[in-house]
This record gives sequence, structure tokens and C-alpha cells, in this order.
Amino acid sequence: MKKLSQLQSRISTGFSLAEVAVSAFLVMVLAVLSINIAILVFASSVNDKACRDAVRAAAQQPNAAKARVFALASIKNHKTDGFFLSSIQLTNFNYNDFNGNPPPVGLCPLVQVTTSVNVTLPAPVIFFGASLTNKITFSQIYTSPIIKTKIVMP
Repeated sequence: MKKLSQLQSRISTGFSLAEVAVSAFLVMVLAVLSINIAILVFASSVNDKACRDAVRAAAQQPNAAKARVFALASIKNHKTDGFFLSSIQLTNFNYNDFNGNPPPVGLCPLVQVTTSVNVTLPAPVIFFGASLTNKITFSQIYTSPIIKTKIVMP
């Protein structure tokens, strides 16, 4: 009778060791996935805010040259780590004030800014055998009306 109870206690202990091993593996996988998702959310947020601030700064300037300088200065205010997130780049800049002429009906002077950031994830994502890359690029576009335009009336 004593041997049977010892055998049962050994079996239940071995079974709990297998559970700990499996759950430890799952916790590690979920931790890596959570870190990847957190970095992606942070990168998207930083790029979005940098683009929004750049278009606001550019929209308050009277000409295209000043607007571009202010947009670049605004983007440089948003720092990244340089390893997981590259520095934010101004990829497209469009300042359209219709050269001081009144705009066509239905249009207004506008500035459009596009920024992008490259993200390197700490661990590549492997999903059911399909290996995804650990390099992702986020891009954001904002358009805003130009506030300080000088329109020459005929």
C-alpha cells in the first residue's frame, strides 16, 4: 500500500514539472511578442506626433523655404533611440500657396508633410512557419491649410 502512494506522488510531481516547462516556454514567447508589439506601437505613435507637429509648424510660415526649415526643426525635436527606431525622416514636403494668386474655387493654400521611421524588432516574428521580417517602416501623411498666406488680389 505504501508503494502505491509513493508511486502516485512521483507521477504527480513529474506531471507538474512538464506543466512548468510548457508554461515557461509559452510565457517567454508571449513576452517576446509583447515587447515587439510595444515597440511597434511606440514607433507609430512617435512618427504620428512628429508628422503632426511638423505640418503645424510648416503651416504657420509665410513661404515654402521657411516652412521646410521649421518642419525639419520640428521633426528633430522628436528623439528616438537610433537602434530599434531610426531617426524620423521627412520623406515628402509639399507647400502649395498658388504662388500668391487666389486659389481656384473649392481649394485653399495647403502644406502636406510625410514622415517615416524604420523599426527594427528585437526578435523576428515566426508565425506558423512563415517567417516575417524584423524590419518595418511606418509612414504618416498630414495636410493642413496654410495660415499666413499673402494673396495678391487683382
